[in-house]
Amino acid sequence: MAKKSLNPGGVLARLVKAAMVVLLLPAVIGMLDATARHLDAIALHSRMAGYWVNWGFLSYVGVHLILVRPRPIFHASHRIFAVVAAWLFGGHVTSVEDGTGPTGAKRRKSSTADDETVSTAAGSPLVAFSPYVIPFYTILICGIAALARRWIEQPLIEVPAAFLVGLTMAFHWIMTADDLQEQRDQWHIETYLLAISLVFLLTLVLTLICLPWAIPQVSFSAVMSDGAARSQAIYDALFGQLFR
Repeated sequence: MAKKSLNPGGVLARLVKAAMVVLLLPAVIGMLDATARHLDAIALHSRMAGYWVNWGFLSYVGVHLILVRPRPIFHASHRIFAVVAAWLFGGHVTSVEDGTGPTGAKRRKSSTADDETVSTAAGSPLVAFSPYVIPFYTILICGIAALARRWIEQPLIEVPAAFLVGLTMAFHWIMTADDLQEQRDQWHIETYLLAISLVFLLTLVLTLICLPWAIPQVSFSAVMSDGAARSQAIYDALFGQLFR
């Protein structure tokens, strides 16, 4: 381990990852702040959209801490992505079952060629990591809400959809952090923080793309513009302190 830590290439890689974490954090903070402010400006019945999203988020946190951690439900979405990836790329993908993740999938013997395609260890780290950055259940809720508007009045859909979006986002982020935390012994701290930062930012952007399906008042372009401005203000303040 000591030799690896003294390897110039390894040290450089760790420095690059640490720098990426530092650069990503203002973007994450800016986007989260912009999203929260935008949702707090949208009225849903007697409350703002941010109120219902926050309650959904906090509800899952309580369930996760007190009652149950629904790992099978979380990993079910991973298996769906594994099947889709195998179909799209025609090669082996890394299994995400039984707690294996983007860096250490288990080998499993299978009786059929299709099973071997979906669940083998010689896979693509990018394909294996993709389920973490795609909030499957949040996108599913938004899609169901968009379909439900054909038969149900919009005011009756918005509040449950906002609540469930908050709940499923908390579910995705917390379960992802749990999964990645189990692999901390294989990673340096900056690799773990980089993975968490990327998951947080990309899932937030994907949610903002899909959220107008459930809550039409949400403007993806407005949130992105405000988020970019807030992130830029943080960058300017940081670099102003460093290079003044």
